[in-house]
Amino acid sequence: MNIKSSTSSRSPGKVESEPVAKKTRLVHKTIIYDESVANQWLDEPPLEVWDHHIIPLLSLRDLALSRTVCTFFEAYWQEKFSNNVLPLRVGNDVTSIDRAMRVIEILSSRREYTKINPFIVLLGKGDHEVTSSWTTPSGTVYPTMIDMTRSNVSFVGTGKDTTRILGGFHIDNFENITFKNMTLTNTSNEGCGISMRNAKVELFDVALKECVSAALFIPSSTSASTSENSVVATRCEFANSGYGVFVDGNFFVDRYLNSATFNNCVFNDNRQHGIYVSNQATIHLHGETTATHSNGSDGIFAFLNAKVFIHLPSHHNTSYNNRGQDRNSGSGGTITNIED
Repeated sequence: MNIKSSTSSRSPGKVESEPVAKKTRLVHKTIIYDESVANQWLDEPPLEVWDHHIIPLLSLRDLALSRTVCTFFEAYWQEKFSNNVLPLRVGNDVTSIDRAMRVIEILSSRREYTKINPFIVLLGKGDHEVTSSWTTPSGTVYPTMIDMTRSNVSFVGTGKDTTRILGGFHIDNFENITFKNMTLTNTSNEGCGISMRNAKVELFDVALKECVSAALFIPSSTSASTSENSVVATRCEFANSGYGVFVDGNFFVDRYLNSATFNNCVFNDNRQHGIYVSNQATIHLHGETTATHSNGSDGIFAFLNAKVFIHLPSHHNTSYNNRGQDRNSGSGGTITNIED
């Protein structure tokens, strides 16, 4: 799609003189109501009416298909697509979240998305089942896992209690992946909510629950790789899974490459540790409502030179009612309170 050539090849004067059905650029002009003209607004409604009343009723798919009916819609498609104001609606534009990934791949090849201006996927109320699988380089297949293939994508639900994804995401070597207002649960064999390697992820108001393995999983590197992982989670819950959060680093590199920051998050009722961190990885905990409790093993376990920084006073009840220790560390791992 050559956006530049299709939207700037003609002068405004030439465009205004074209019939509406042949316009490839949108030019706003003042139209004076003339009561002597029958059906004036029906025959040629002002662009403001299209902009604010008609076009908003069309989804990304509707507007794309309308281009084959009338070239007038081609101009609208070019404008809306180039300005990234057409979110992809699962259940409307595509039937499933799996098919959404196909559209993301196609449209990402036609324009550049960024962290500030990402591809937006809207997920409505109800359950969204993942039917695809992720296969590791060694051939192990993990069902109900979406393998991300593009950076700069934002998945937005309607709320933790109303939008639920039945499956997980594997994110390898991609950045600026964001999840907002939803619950992820993965009950498949060894299923994770989010598994990431050499990736950058942000979570806002997300619950990762009922995952067979870890709700959030950052595995260790098996070589002297300098790849970095970072995740920032705000007002999130990691619960009722194998591990709440499992963050591993890199034993082969003397650098703290993997880090996770949690703002007002809760880690509870997991079968193993609420928070497990090892191999020189780093975790930061912020916010008065931060809590790790009622886990089957330790609330927080820092191992093999990993570091956990709790940015709260030492008297804050951060970790409690865990079956193992509320705070546990070994082999150089540390858990430290810091008052900012």
